[in-house]
This record gives sequence, structure tokens and C-alpha cells, in this order.
Amino acid sequence: MRITDLEAGTAYTVRQSFTDDRGVLVLPGDRLTYERHRAVPVTGAFEMTFREETLVLHEDRQSDVVEHAEWFLELA
Repeated sequence: MRITDLEAGTAYTVRQSFTDDRGVLVLPGDRLTYERHRAVPVTGAFEMTFREETLVLHEDRQSDVVEHAEWFLELA
């Protein structure tokens, strides 16, 4: 499941820690409620807006999170 497949209004619990492109550390057990995403032009990144935090995930540098969100997030 790609990170862009998350469903708006759905709460997820972090399964495995990861760091976004700005250095924000997301830890196991953190709860994130997905709101929306947008592609950041030219950079190859996605700005993922959760109620609790906005994360920037670069398609190359965080490819594991972008391409395999199910490894990192599960339904809360």
C-alpha cells in the first residue's frame, strides 16, 4: 500500500519508527489521523497532513515508507 492510499479521517498507529524528510521522528505507538496529502512540485516529495503532525516524505529518501505504508502504519 502506498502512503497516498491512506483514507481521510482514519486513525493509524505507527508500527515501526521512521523519520520524515525534515527530521521528524515518528515512533511506534504514535497515533496519526490522516487528513490529506499533496505532492510538492519539483521535489519528488509528498506533504502528508495528519491531525497530529504534517510529515514530508520524499519518494526516494523515504521510499520504504512511501511504497510500503503497511510496514509502518496499521489501523488504530
